[in-house]
Amino acid sequence: MNRKFGLKSVVALMLIASALTCVIVLAVVGTKLGYGTPLFDELKTYLAMRRDIESVYIGEYDSTAVNEAALRATVEALDDRWSYYMTPAEYDEYVNLSNNQYAGIGVVVVEDEETGGIRIRSVYTDSPAERAGLTDGDVIIAVDGADVTDMDYFDAINLIGGPIGQTVDFTVLGSDGATRHVTAEYDIVRTNPVSYKMLDGDVGYIRIANFDGSTGDAFVAAAEALVDDGAQSFVFDVRYNGGGRVSELVKMLDYLLPECEIFVAVDHTGAESVTWSDESSVTLPAVVLVNDYSFSAAEYFAAGLWEYDYAQVVGVQTTGKNRSQITLRLPDGGALHISSGEYLTPNRVSLTEQGGLTPDVELALTEEQDALLYVGKLDTADDDQLQKALEILNPA
Repeated sequence: MNRKFGLKSVVALMLIASALTCVIVLAVVGTKLGYGTPLFDELKTYLAMRRDIESVYIGEYDSTAVNEAALRATVEALDDRWSYYMTPAEYDEYVNLSNNQYAGIGVVVVEDEETGGIRIRSVYTDSPAERAGLTDGDVIIAVDGADVTDMDYFDAINLIGGPIGQTVDFTVLGSDGATRHVTAEYDIVRTNPVSYKMLDGDVGYIRIANFDGSTGDAFVAAAEALVDDGAQSFVFDVRYNGGGRVSELVKMLDYLLPECEIFVAVDHTGAESVTWSDESSVTLPAVVLVNDYSFSAAEYFAAGLWEYDYAQVVGVQTTGKNRSQITLRLPDGGALHISSGEYLTPNRVSLTEQGGLTPDVELALTEEQDALLYVGKLDTADDDQLQKALEILNPA
């Protein structure tokens, strides 16, 4: 027998369904916010404070800036130097840098002591700067008409950055003493994290700037090119290398070392996850150059090679970092970069607890040498740490 529902019955059923939906949604949201936990009470306090600010504060304020400051302060309160909050713009830049690319014009610059301007030390190949006609040795003395020669250097270089597609006008003093105007357009600039050359004594020198995207493949290509050219030993330079991705580190250690444990990750429960290399290897004597700005994957790279007697280490004590981080996107478009695990060397050494890696030969550069090394202008003959490495590999 068919029954017909009256209008009131239909409306009642719809209201019941809506109520059930609301209950489910509230339950899900409550679960996400940690309802019934201390975290939920803390969130209520924060929301109450923001409502009070909104309703009674007499001045004007930027709501986004207030929220970002709160998020940043929250992570800073963890007292973990490796964890931090990123705004949406900072996250976009982080993604680019992690892939060895950034938005800019593609130059490496230093302060020009003579003019106070910005001297271009090098121009990246196929970069906006190269396309605009900027060359090594040019000195930027004005940006969009603003004289930078009397500015603080860091304020001056901040004027160079801009969003992709925007143009910037430079007043440039060339090496010939002539002044000219150059217009460049900001674009994605791709950088090569690995550089290499053959040194006297058939020593293959490989400089590793970071362990971010494409570094592993670039390192293997550099090593193979040097071996093909007759390299009998290696110098791996990870000074001023702040680390990067585990995947790139593992690729490089796997290439060099025979079958063995090459990476030991430890989660918050203490459980280990071990990565092994395969049987193939490159068996050549090596030295790794480190300094106090070598940390994370850089010092792990040196420690792993040292523990397997593959390489000696020259330089100064490294930073000492054995925490790994993950990056989690947030609803505002920013991200939380937070320590979520630890790693140990193959011999189960915590570089943090040990206070970094102690070189076989502890040798510091002078302040002048170190400053030149940082900007890539320290000549091989004047690099005491590199000369010590060559002495080890090719004893008289």
